[in-house]
Amino acid sequence: MAADDALTARIAAAMTAAQSGGHATAAAEIDAIRAELGGVPSYTLAAAEYVRGVTAHHASDADEALRAVDACIEIARAIDEPGWEANALPIRIINLARSGRGGDTVNDLVAAEAALNRTRDAGLTAWAHTGLGYAYDVLRLFELCIPHYELAAQLDADVFELAESQAIDRLNLAETYLRWAHELERLGDPLYTKEIEERLASAAYWAREAERVVVDDETQEFWKLSARLWIAAAATAENPDQAVADLTELRDEISKLGETERLAIAGAYLARAVQAQGKSEEAKAAADRAADDLIPLADPSTHVLVLQTRSEIEAVDGTAGAVAGLAYARSVARGWWKERQRALNAVRHALAAHDLPARHDAEWHAARQDPLTGVGNRRALDERLTAARDSGRAVTLLAIDVDDLKLVNDTFGHACGDELLQVVANLLVEQARATDAVIRSGGDEFFVVLDQPDAKGGAQLAERIRVAVEAIAATTETPWLRRLGLSLGYSATAEGIAVEQLISRADERLYREKRRRRSSGNPAPTARHSAGTSPSGSEGNDETTSTPPLPLTEALRRAPARDGAGFPDDLKK
Repeated sequence: MAADDALTARIAAAMTAAQSGGHATAAAEIDAIRAELGGVPSYTLAAAEYVRGVTAHHASDADEALRAVDACIEIARAIDEPGWEANALPIRIINLARSGRGGDTVNDLVAAEAALNRTRDAGLTAWAHTGLGYAYDVLRLFELCIPHYELAAQLDADVFELAESQAIDRLNLAETYLRWAHELERLGDPLYTKEIEERLASAAYWAREAERVVVDDETQEFWKLSARLWIAAAATAENPDQAVADLTELRDEISKLGETERLAIAGAYLARAVQAQGKSEEAKAAADRAADDLIPLADPSTHVLVLQTRSEIEAVDGTAGAVAGLAYARSVARGWWKERQRALNAVRHALAAHDLPARHDAEWHAARQDPLTGVGNRRALDERLTAARDSGRAVTLLAIDVDDLKLVNDTFGHACGDELLQVVANLLVEQARATDAVIRSGGDEFFVVLDQPDAKGGAQLAERIRVAVEAIAATTETPWLRRLGLSLGYSATAEGIAVEQLISRADERLYREKRRRRSSGNPAPTARHSAGTSPSGSEGNDETTSTPPLPLTEALRRAPARDGAGFPDDLKK
């Protein structure tokens, strides 16, 4: 037993060294431990292989990390300990993503989550939450990352009882909130200003929490520096003078530890803070040094942070081509954000499907998915509303009609009409939150179900849809998208409307507004509504009547209050 305890202590020390810049020392120690264990499957050998993977990851040796993952999973299965599999799989996901190799990421995420659910070892459970959180963070699936990190922060158990565990969990949260904020900043959209401020505030909070719990010991210096780094990073715009002083010192101290990715990050934030002081030349120099400090296998978000920072500084200073380059970078960022949203939905669907018997997975999805657009169908809508009713959750419903679908079908053909419907479906998915459900109930009619919306959630979503519709119509070269218009009806349980009546009330409001406009001589679309009768899996479109569209902007502007078609006064922007 004493020998096992001594080995565990050595593995724990190697783990600490690997994560704080000493990966060369850690690798040598782990190799020695593996040789002593002799290859017989055991909990201790699984731990050694796991730390081997962590060490290789920090050394940017993806091949070695992947070999360690395979060995750890093989041992986990041999000793029937799913917790090690739940911890090893995130290392595979992260290293495949960082090295650009792809892999079957979704299946690995599902397998890791499933192994975590089977884990009974409290320490491995806490570690797996951290590992999965990191995997989701690298994949930029922040909505799935944060809950894992928060659970890890709440759990006291630890496989090796590492002194740094509590600090690491809080530092992870700080770093992820910072990354999330910067992703939103790169979109260049003022609608995200408040959300960015909230993410930065959360980053600062968790960094201070990490600083509070970090153990006062010389072996914990790296984690102290990390807490200070994230605190300063969150304050580059708010308090640039203090941030410059702190980040200059931190960059020098981190460089002594040999942690090169943190070094590039510190340099990028220093450049941002110096630019906020109005010192462009110094900011450029800091940004250039950060770019030089980048390692090939740094997280993609680190590469983007450093390179975007340099582009922004050059654009402000008027460097030739920099403004155009920044505009292009923002265009790429928006496209990347849309891809992120699609990936988030795909992973959510895959995780939900795994909760069902495998033989029913395909049938379950097909029964709830519109085959043309890939969004939910009428059955999915009914189940979502039923779940909201049964749980007592607040819910808001937007009913949306596609204007002029029949005109597109008659003029350009049904294939073009189908493409129009796909464009609308993608637009709604991109503008809705990941927790919202986008539904095509058939023909030209869509719904968005907002679960637990805040006071202005429905109005804010409608505004985002309006802006997106206008952008497509104004910039497209595709003739059948130039007249893109949507009409909208609204209902919410916050108004005292029963869940069972949300669809009919939203439709009623939409119809009432159309009738009012027609009677006043203002032309309006007559896109067919079929809520309550549409087939759940309509393939293609079957629009039957149409007149010139009323853009969503106008529909919202003209909407009367609670007894009209549109938003109640307390939900209007």
